[in-house]
Amino acid sequence: MSKQGMNRISRTHVKPRNEAAAVPEIQGKAKHGNEKANPIIAGTHAPALKVYHSEPHSHQ
Repeated sequence: MSKQGMNRISRTHVKPRNEAAAVPEIQGKAKHGNEKANPIIAGTHAPALKVYHSEPHSHQ
């Protein structure tokens, strides 16, 4: 039962749902940093294996 002064919502006048797919959101440093982020390419994902080198690369 609705409270006094409040109307029940009419199920016939409901907004249609958005049929567009959700947009992926930028995460981590790309979102909170000041550097420009690389574009998100649909159908790709980050590498599952992270490579750790035994010796750091020397900068020349």
